[in-house]
Amino acid sequence: MTLTYPETGLVDSFEIYRTQKPSVTLVVEREITEPTLFRNSNNDRAETQQFGDQLHAQVNGEKFTSKERLSGLDLLRSLDDELVGDEYTYNEPATLDESINVGTLTYGLAGTGDQDFAIKSRVIEGYTYTTDEYDLMNKETRNAVYESGTMRTDENEQSKALFDYVKVQPGNSLVHFVTLEAATGPMLLYALHNVLNTGRYGARETRTGRNVRNSIRGVILGDHDTSLSTGELLMEYHEEDNEVGDSIAEYVEDVRRTDWEVYGDFHDADAFPEWYEGMRAVASRETDDADEILLEEFGRLTEAATDVFSADD
Repeated sequence: MTLTYPETGLVDSFEIYRTQKPSVTLVVEREITEPTLFRNSNNDRAETQQFGDQLHAQVNGEKFTSKERLSGLDLLRSLDDELVGDEYTYNEPATLDESINVGTLTYGLAGTGDQDFAIKSRVIEGYTYTTDEYDLMNKETRNAVYESGTMRTDENEQSKALFDYVKVQPGNSLVHFVTLEAATGPMLLYALHNVLNTGRYGARETRTGRNVRNSIRGVILGDHDTSLSTGELLMEYHEEDNEVGDSIAEYVEDVRRTDWEVYGDFHDADAFPEWYEGMRAVASRETDDADEILLEEFGRLTEAATDVFSADD
């Protein structure tokens, strides 16, 4: 198939310094399919936020970004070893040359090891909150364990302690606005792949199957800022009995700017265009030539960015 990108919302080529900031916002609905703990520093409970008379679980965007970065890194390694350095790990980056790949170009990277450098992120993922109430009564009680998971006390005896924690329960969901600023077409394709192909988030995700199902409810393109706020959506446009799509439609229509193009499955949005359906099919790896297209698009971006950084030395 032939892949095309929209004419609005993206830049034509990778540049270190951004003179223009067209934007694309993906309206992502994250449905909880298994009990999920987005714990905070207190270790046993999600952060919360109160809107009106309801308590909602609050989740930092980094809780999603870190998992999605790993999905993308796994894809790059499976497509071709040339797309990412053998020794590269995003949490312990080496030199700039070894760290240039589609993941770092899209999500950014700060090199603090053998060489100081910074690649600014093109992806903005703010806080998000459950659309329905966070059920504090639905506690799970477990034996207390140390980080080693040995269930031993600090005196190396069998622990008898218990603790409670509260997970976000199935049936709840989170609306997340993921914005790419001054991104190229392959960066949007990469971020789309990562959202559509990541299904395990939160603490203890290695002990569960898929616990979150992501779907794209809308895409908003603009010549300038298109970022939106889940907090604003829930505080001012979402009532307890509202369908999420209706709340999104009302919010987007109210804050919409003249340069925006709005596509999606909610009221007043245009149907998803052909270019998006093509990108989604490739990002989901549903077409026979998806891997071939991904390899070509990511290889071209990596090569172009390497040339730009080399010329900047």
